[in-house]
Amino acid sequence: MTGSTGYVYLHLDHNIHTAGDLSTLPDRPPALVPPPPTTSTSGGSAPAPSTSSSAPQGPPINILLLGSQTRDGQSGQFGGSDSTGSFGGSGGTDLSDTSMLLHISGDRKHAIVVSIPRDTLVDRPTCPARDGKGTIPGQQRAMFDASMSLGGPLCAAETVEQYFHVRVDHFVRLDFNGFRKIVSYLGGVEVCIPAGGINDPLSHLDLPAGRQLVTGDEALAFVRDRHGLAGGSDLARIEMQKMFLTSLITKIEDAGTLNDVGQLYQLADITTSSITTDDALGSVTALLDLAGQVQDIKPHDIDFVTMPTVQDQFDPNRVDPAPDAEALWALIRSDQALDGASTAAASPTATPTPTPPPTATGTTPSPTSGGPTLTGTPSQGSSPQGSSAQGSSATAPSSGIATDLQDRPADADICSNLPAPNPYAADGS
Repeated sequence: MTGSTGYVYLHLDHNIHTAGDLSTLPDRPPALVPPPPTTSTSGGSAPAPSTSSSAPQGPPINILLLGSQTRDGQSGQFGGSDSTGSFGGSGGTDLSDTSMLLHISGDRKHAIVVSIPRDTLVDRPTCPARDGKGTIPGQQRAMFDASMSLGGPLCAAETVEQYFHVRVDHFVRLDFNGFRKIVSYLGGVEVCIPAGGINDPLSHLDLPAGRQLVTGDEALAFVRDRHGLAGGSDLARIEMQKMFLTSLITKIEDAGTLNDVGQLYQLADITTSSITTDDALGSVTALLDLAGQVQDIKPHDIDFVTMPTVQDQFDPNRVDPAPDAEALWALIRSDQALDGASTAAASPTATPTPTPPPTATGTTPSPTSGGPTLTGTPSQGSSPQGSSAQGSSATAPSSGIATDLQDRPADADICSNLPAPNPYAADGS
């Protein structure tokens, strides 16, 4: 390693913060492992099938992505301890209004990003407190985004594992300032504003209809805005976040940023200064290895979906996982694409038989033969108004597995399937 390269590694390593060892979590779901070699009838091992891709293969990887809305140490429009800023919130919290599970397939050619609505009611396990002082007791019917605020990203990961029975291999937490810096460095991201435009006096977001370039504070306001969307729904906000991320991925791909050493270093410096990871991912070496694992995944091979939900029967402001949520998680556990096709033929170290989480109606999905079946309806209301975003539905052409998951491929037209804006009155009401 040359002196300059060594400096770069040390500098970036110093940037990264870590927040816990996932291997210490109790009662973890089984990890998927690569399939054993195929044995021929003559007793020998059959050669592995050839592949035209240089991408490595191995166990599927699940990474929990958490957007931190902490205001600690921030001022101005992001609010201080009195939360008077335009984004609201209060000091001392670290809610994860944006939570996504990134599933990287075993063949390293596909990825699924599952958005977990922040208002989903879950059974939170007992976790060490985020501030390091004691523990926080477990709670039934707790909001999902409170897991990170109370117990940090390690608690959010444990909540996913215990409630959805999906193993989390790594987590990455990104804060407000880091998001702004990344988008600004890239020169902004093009988004599409629905007809009528967005005019939200709470976030000060005022954008006319059509394609717009957003950067800095405006980009952050865009991905966090929900009151500017019809019904003020978190589910509608998720649809806009999906659109933003698809546009971001396409921009990075088209600009060749990851192939330019100088740009890549600048982006890495900004990113590593803004993230918190689990201990195993908290080094430049580990992050570079992960980057190598996903280098051949193209935008059209990335699907953004929302975990199916139903409105909670006791609280119209909250949602529960719908029966179809278990079918979606089953696809993730078995490393299958949304159409039910195997992407790695991986097998679990043990055969899990998870009990699906309770739904608002008390129903559970019934077992199916030949793989899970997704047949539910779009998510319903997570806002006080009980409204939801109407995303696109996708029907698998080959496997017979019907899906209605508000699926958005990363190469989709950014102006497709957008939620309606909120027609604010002149007085902002």
